[in-house]
Amino acid sequence: MPTYRVIDIVNCEPVFGKPRSKEVISIKEILADVKFGGALKTLTPLEYITEQQRRWYKGVCLRDLVKNDENGETMDWWDTEVKTKCKGLAYLKKEGIVVELKLGDEITRVTIGRLTTKNVGQKNMSLFIEEILSQSMVRGWNIGPPDPELRAK
Repeated sequence: MPTYRVIDIVNCEPVFGKPRSKEVISIKEILADVKFGGALKTLTPLEYITEQQRRWYKGVCLRDLVKNDENGETMDWWDTEVKTKCKGLAYLKKEGIVVELKLGDEITRVTIGRLTTKNVGQKNMSLFIEEILSQSMVRGWNIGPPDPELRAK
């Protein structure tokens, strides 16, 4: 289900903007699309922006890099490459994944670190996006830039 941004409040009811459009949509129209077993999620303005920033990274940036890659690299490969080249350690959250390795009869648990965009604040996501755009110019990455509101600090 798409994410709708609140653009106005009229008579105590929110008015939403349709994604990638100038059209508006009412809460009744949105609720008409809800299916049994589904759910609705409300976001603060800050949560909305950071969600849109993550969507740009996964849905536009990585997609464009994969689409324009002459070597046929995967989205996972580009995700690692971008996080390495664009100061991911400085801006993104680190999380550990525990993996069990079996060496003979012995089982050893090892924690492998990875970087994630989940729960990263707007400021750090904005800085990460700016670094991606900067590196894209230096490295010749063909990436569509995000909307200006996603680059605000």
